[in-house]
Amino acid sequence: MNGRLSDGESNTGNMPQSTFRRLEWAGFVAPIAFLGIYTYLVEGPAHNLIHSTWGFITLVVVSAVMVVSFARLMFFGIRRIHSRLESVSRVSEMRNDQLRALNEANLALSEERSVASVLQRVVDLSRELVGARYAALSVLGEDGRLSAFLTSGIDQETRQAIGSPPEGKGLLGLMLKRTDALRVESIASHPDSVGFPEGHPTMESFLGMPIRYKGEAVGSLYLTEKIDETTFDDADEDVVKMFANQAALAIHNARLYEQIQALAVETERIRISHEMHDGLAQVLGYVNTKAQAVESYLQSGQHETAQEQVRELGQAARKVYQDIREGILALRSQVASDRSLQDVLQEYVQEYQLQTKIPVQVELAVDSGELGLGPLQEVQVLRIVQEALTNIRKHAGATEISVGLFPRKDRLEIEIRDNGTGFNPLAIKRGEFPHLGLQTMQERAEAIGGKFEVDSAPGRGTTVRVWIPGVVYPRTGGDA
Repeated sequence: MNGRLSDGESNTGNMPQSTFRRLEWAGFVAPIAFLGIYTYLVEGPAHNLIHSTWGFITLVVVSAVMVVSFARLMFFGIRRIHSRLESVSRVSEMRNDQLRALNEANLALSEERSVASVLQRVVDLSRELVGARYAALSVLGEDGRLSAFLTSGIDQETRQAIGSPPEGKGLLGLMLKRTDALRVESIASHPDSVGFPEGHPTMESFLGMPIRYKGEAVGSLYLTEKIDETTFDDADEDVVKMFANQAALAIHNARLYEQIQALAVETERIRISHEMHDGLAQVLGYVNTKAQAVESYLQSGQHETAQEQVRELGQAARKVYQDIREGILALRSQVASDRSLQDVLQEYVQEYQLQTKIPVQVELAVDSGELGLGPLQEVQVLRIVQEALTNIRKHAGATEISVGLFPRKDRLEIEIRDNGTGFNPLAIKRGEFPHLGLQTMQERAEAIGGKFEVDSAPGRGTTVRVWIPGVVYPRTGGDA
């Protein structure tokens, strides 16, 4: 909270203390004054009167009036202290509610990844934080111009009636140039106001807050029509200012995440093109050799041999077709801001089972979105699983497959197991399948700082394990 709010807390808290000090003095002075007056009356002018009935009654009445007056003074002060304390309690409770709401808003922002989702959450949460009827968020692009304008509290029909987004005039344009907050009781009375377009809701009170990241303007928040109040106050301004700082960080992180994700996709496209060249090129070279052989056998009249070569060509073509189908399926399976790695894996496995007729058991020992992987790691983990499944289809002759993602204390373990024929990993000749697939998986694991291991032997199937280090998982209980 800023200085204004702290002063308010001090002033509100000091009023009962000053009243208490006055009561404390009254508690000393009033009895002494009462005793002094009483002694003066008894020993002075009223000495002879107290022996008469009327004199005694008069003295009693005067004493009673003084006692009642003193009691009323004390109770008045006590009521005033109680009233002030209730006011302080209400203000404190309201601020605690706002701080709780601010904390919840920050947690909600941290759950979003895509820029579009973060922006909408920012404008929605800011409105809820201060109890505004309407809210808007302007976002600046890299060129410094208005690139997006989002609203909250305005239904779609009203938005359509208003028409095109604002062009940065009036108070909206003013906020894009300011580095501090702007709070006004009436928008129309502000000298920079240019009015509202036809169909726009009526708005009076206004709170504008710039959003800046490391000194650079990101955009601005606009909050209007404080519900149940005529205007926004210092507490509203302070809580929105703190939220704007968190919003700036969330927007920056979301943009950075999308850039990294785009880089991961581009890197993956390059890697896939290399794999297609190394893998499919070999098969196509084989097909070309067979085609030349068929032509030669036909010319020499060796029709049966040519027919055998054609059958082998057909087998090779079917394998290429299957590889291309799997490649297309792999390319279609992309992790995105709204699709977790677990979701994509489940979809891929379902399609894989339909194409290969091999049942696959998937075990994900963690809830969706809690793996703690970065975009590059997610892409590589997905491709390792896909490559392993492709190897199983091509070489293992398996009837059962299991895929598991298991979170450990400081790493993620990926395990792909099959009950196929198995092989001796040390006996594979360089350049042969499944050597190329194993090499690709190992390179992918090492590219993200992981470790790769293959455990296999003839007749007992194959298990591929990958460990990805540095993964942090949320706690589900235990120590605070």
